[in-house]
Order: sequence, then C-alpha cells, then structure tokens
Amino acid sequence: MPREKQKRGRRAEQKAQKEDSKREYDDTIEAPSAKRMKPSNDADETIEPAFTEGADYIPFDDDQGEHQEAFENGDEGNGDTPFYGLLDSDEAEYFSRANEMLEANQFHDAEERNIFIESVYQEANGKELKIACSQGCSRLMEKLISMSDARQIRRIFGKFLGHFLHLVQHRFASHCCETLFIHAAPAVMQKTSKSRAKKSEDGEEGEESDLSLADMFLRVIEELKENWGYLLTERFASHTIRVLLLVLAGEPVDVTSKDSVVASRKKERLGLPAAGAQEDKDQAPTQKRGVPESFESALKKMMSEMVAGVDDTYLRALATQPIGNPVLQVLLFLELSHFGKSSAKDPKSILRRLVPDESFEEGTDSATFIRGLLYDPVGSRLVEIMVRYMPGKVFKNLYKNNIRDRIGSLSRNSTAGYVVLRTLERLGKDDLQNAMELIIPEVPGLIERSRLIVPKVLIERCLIRNVDTTPFAKALQNAYDADPTVRLRQMLRLDSASDAGTRSFEDEEMHDADGDSYKQRQNQQSGPGSSVSAAEKLHGSLLTQVMLTAPGPLSDLVYSSLLAQSPETIIQLAKEATSSRVLQQALTLPTSTLQFRRQFIPRFQGHLAELAQDNSGSHVVDALWPASKDVYFVKERLAQELAEHEMTLRDSFLGRAVWRNWSMDLYKRRRGEWKARAKGIEQDPATTGGSGERPKSKLELARERFAAKQAAAAADVAPAES
Repeated sequence: MPREKQKRGRRAEQKAQKEDSKREYDDTIEAPSAKRMKPSNDADETIEPAFTEGADYIPFDDDQGEHQEAFENGDEGNGDTPFYGLLDSDEAEYFSRANEMLEANQFHDAEERNIFIESVYQEANGKELKIACSQGCSRLMEKLISMSDARQIRRIFGKFLGHFLHLVQHRFASHCCETLFIHAAPAVMQKTSKSRAKKSEDGEEGEESDLSLADMFLRVIEELKENWGYLLTERFASHTIRVLLLVLAGEPVDVTSKDSVVASRKKERLGLPAAGAQEDKDQAPTQKRGVPESFESALKKMMSEMVAGVDDTYLRALATQPIGNPVLQVLLFLELSHFGKSSAKDPKSILRRLVPDESFEEGTDSATFIRGLLYDPVGSRLVEIMVRYMPGKVFKNLYKNNIRDRIGSLSRNSTAGYVVLRTLERLGKDDLQNAMELIIPEVPGLIERSRLIVPKVLIERCLIRNVDTTPFAKALQNAYDADPTVRLRQMLRLDSASDAGTRSFEDEEMHDADGDSYKQRQNQQSGPGSSVSAAEKLHGSLLTQVMLTAPGPLSDLVYSSLLAQSPETIIQLAKEATSSRVLQQALTLPTSTLQFRRQFIPRFQGHLAELAQDNSGSHVVDALWPASKDVYFVKERLAQELAEHEMTLRDSFLGRAVWRNWSMDLYKRRRGEWKARAKGIEQDPATTGGSGERPKSKLELARERFAAKQAAAAADVAPAES
C-alpha cells in the first residue's frame, strides 16, 4: 500500500496552520451575523442589545431604513442629529458658481453686488439648512452672511432658529453659525421694522422678521441651555460658544488674529468686505460694542449654568483639555474684565474655584495647580489670562510665591516664557528691576536658543518704567561676539546655525530642564549647512529694533555694529525683509545722532536705483529722505543719483513710489522749492496749521531779536532825555 505524501519540516507545518486559520476565517464571514432583538411591547420588559466587547464595528439592524427615513424627515425624537437633505446636482452647480462669483467680488458697484446677493437668497429660500450642512456650499453661506445687511442676516437667523443645537455641532454648519453671530452683533441694537414684516410675501418669513436680533440671540441661549456641559468640550460647538459669549458681552470678536482665542490657527479666513463696511468705518473691530440690557443678565445666567453642574475637579481638568481650555479662558476673561475684578471674591466664581487659596503659599492646592500649568502647552494659556486680569492683591501673592524666585528658569522654557511676558507687563519699577537681575544670568542661554521674546519685552518694560538698562546691555554684549561685524549678523540671525525649527516641543521642554544636554545635542546637530528659520530672523530683527529705541549702551551696541559693516553688507541687509526694518529704524529714530547718519548715509550712494526697485530696499530709500534733513549736501547727492536713473525708476512700480516720495519732479523743474522742502523750510499747510507760511530761519530770528533789543534800548533812552 503506497504511503501518504507528506511534507517534512517547520515550513510545512506553518503553511498547514495558515490554511486552517484562513479556512476558519472564511467560515466566520459566511456565517450569518447575530441581529439585535427588537424591544418587547411590554413596558415592564426591556431587552438591552448585546454587543461584542472590543468589536471593530456594530452592524446595522433591519431598522436602518426606518432610521434613515426619520433623519430625512427631520425627526428628532430619537436624539440623533437630523438629516436636512442633500442638494441636487443643478442646485449644487448653481451655488458653486455663486460662490466663485462672490469670492472674485468683481462687481461694478455695491448696488450690483447687493442685487446678486438678493437673487442668491431667493434661490436658497427653503434650502438654508441644506446649504449650511453641505461640504461644498457651506462656504457660500459664510460669504453670504458676511456680505449681507441687517435685514438679510435677520432672515437667515430666523431660518436657523430651532436648529442651533444640531447646527453648532455640525462640522460645516458650525462655521456658518459662528459667522452669523459675528456679523449679527453690530446690529443687535437696531429695532425691527414692522413695515417690512407686513410687506413680506411669505407669511413664515414675515413672522420671523418680527423678532429683533437681540431676541433671536436670547432664543439661541434657550435652545442650548440644557446642553452647556456637553458643548463645552464638543469639537465644533466650542468655537461657536466662545463667539456667543463674546457677542453677549459686547467684546470685539476678531477671528483674523493669530492670538485670538475664538478660532484656531487653521481657521479659514474669508476676508470679504461686509455689506455695511462703509457705515462702520468709525467702529474698529477691536472696540467694544453696545449691547441690550437683557444681554447682561443672560450672559451672567449662561456663565453660571455652564459651571454650575461641573465639580471643581472637572473644572480644573478643563484647564489642560485642548477643546475646553479656550472656552474656560473666555469665561475667566469675562468674569474678571466684564463683571469687574470684585467678582473674583465670590466663592462660586471661576477664579476661586480654580485657585481657592489666594495666598499661593507653598504646599497649597492653588500653588500646586499653578505650577502644574506653567509648563503645560495648553494650561499655560489659562495662567496668562489669570496673570493679566486677576486683582492686584491676588497677582502679588501669585508672583511672590510662585514666579519671582523662578522667573529666570521660567524664561528659559518655551512654554512658561509666555507667562513671564504677561508677568513683566504688570510689574512695578522695583519688582521689574529685581526681575531683570534674575534674568540677566540666563541671557547667554536665551540668545543661544533664539528665545529672544523675553529680552525684547523686558527692554520695552524697562523703558516704560524708567529702569536703567545698562546691566542688561552688558549682558547682551557678553552674549554676542566681540567683533561688531560678526555681532550684527548674530543679532539678525543671518548666518548662525540653529536646529530649533526641527526640534519637537517635547524635546525643548526636556532640554530646558537640563541645559548641558541641550548644548551637547545642539553642537552635534548644528553644522555649516543648517539654516535659520524665518521666525528666528523675525525675532532677531524685533529685538534689534527695540534695542535701537533705548538711549544709551543698548542702542550704541547696534549703531557701532552698523558702522562696522561694509557697503556691500549694508546693501544686502537693505534687501532682506527683516533686516531692512532695522536700517529704517536706525535712520529715523530719535536715538540716531547726526554723527552716525553723516557716516552711515553715504554708504548707500551708487546703489539707490537698485534699492528703489527692490521690495524691501525701496522702504530704506524712503527713510533716507527724513534721515538726511540736517545733512543737505548728502541729500542733494542722493537726489542727483535718482535723477540720473529717471527712466529706470519710472518703469518700475516701486521706483515710481520712491520718485514721488523724494519729490523728484519738483527737483527737476523748480529746484529752489525742492531745496526749501529738503531743508525743512517749506512745509505742507496741514503741518503748519493751514497758514501755508514757512518757518523763519535762524538768521531771521536773530535779526528780530537784535531789532527788539535796539527798540528796547531806544525806549529807555527817550525817558532819560526828557
């Protein structure tokens, strides 16, 4: 009898095991899945669905069609998000074209644009919720709202009423709600026109228009009041809640700022002009707005309801939660700034619940909580709000027990350093002097790691508080190279090696704790080919500009470095976007002496036409006009050089601007008037009070004084002779 053919070895066994496991997997797929049993009709009997623990997915049951039909009908009885329907292909194509036309904004005048917007509103009537929830058309709704007048905004607001609980949680509709709140805020003080409501053709629309925008905002609060605790940490709703809080308080809502707590940095900025932009020119976006009296009580009730059902432990956990922290920042800001710092004395206030011990002594819960937030990338932002707005007595205790002795080490950290900035802004002269002495030993490390924002703010505050900056100037001089030529390039971060842009945030915190390990790794990774990031160059330029504003050793450190540069290097700096700002400040600031400008300005000769056609260099050429006001012979040489390249400058947009700023047409046609303007003798009527008279020269003033003395002497002699 023949033997059964078998394979020997481990490979054969593994292959057999794989075939068995594959066969078992196929059998499992072919087996019918267990269905969820429907609940019994008996009220007393409830059967919970049995889900497999750790399952990758939960299969739909036979009721899937019923649920989908309920979604399409907008049935909210089951607690799920309603489905408002989808736009058909023709509607989606029309709204897509309308979106492109609004984005291009190529209308002849405002009237034509308003007619187009009104036609889009008519086409979108009854489809507003579909558009707001559409991925492709929600941007159109945002653009429409941003370019609408008060009547159109009230119409959209009325369509959204009753659906805000679901819209604010929607990925796309939440942005529409946010834009609606921002553009409805300026019109909350306007009263509703009843005549317009009667003229409305649609009865439903006329009923909605009877409500003022202020009443609509109160209706929104009523819709959301039962869900504050959940919405605080909801991914999309939290942005809208912040906007709603600021609008109720009358605070400015600026989503374009990168430091704004309203929107994240990834927020898309539409940048479209509003319909009432011409009417609201006098109201800057950073100014507070008037709100109805009902908003005050509504805001107070809303803030109390938000934190009433939250215990202190969960409230402190929000401080480090990426989504809940910004909302907590707005709540704390409004509590301390809008309702007054006296509200912090209330035991139920947000500040007292976060930090119950106002003394901040070592070992207290408040001190432990604050120290834990200082190095947290999310929680440190809440500490910034506390430091900036908390009452003076509480701030002094916080600074004395938690920041003062550690301000040097805190300034080294990339996260805690921002808390140091807010702290320096509130310190008095004596405390600021003490803080500067503690930060001075850390200056070499800050310069090496490009942590330049702390020295910049420290110099600014010392100038405001009249603190002597000589010790700080010596520390900066020791931190940079002794050679002035190399020192300027180090200040502006032009050729220094740095790997800060490639390090992760966690690595920075680890290296902050141990400076030696940081230096070792930096020396290993930095090489001749490593480049400096644009942010480092910007911070280096800002620090150098602040040093120029400080009279004494700080500005002399920069001026001496500029004089040590060759003309070729100066021209290179003038063409650099960040370093050209330094040259402009060095030429125009009050700390710039006549001796410095007399030596520095001639280095631009022979390169004016080249600089005038450069985006950054043209600003330097413009700065040479006021800089040479007291060295007329140098200004005349520069003007002659510009006149020699007239055709080249006129062919360039930037060159024409320089030609106009230097009054070169006047230089060619009426040289005498140009000389008077160049010497500052002739001024515009706006600067001379509208008289148009030129100021008197020193010689004329001396003649008047001599004539006055002669007249006085003659008057004294006349009575004596009589």
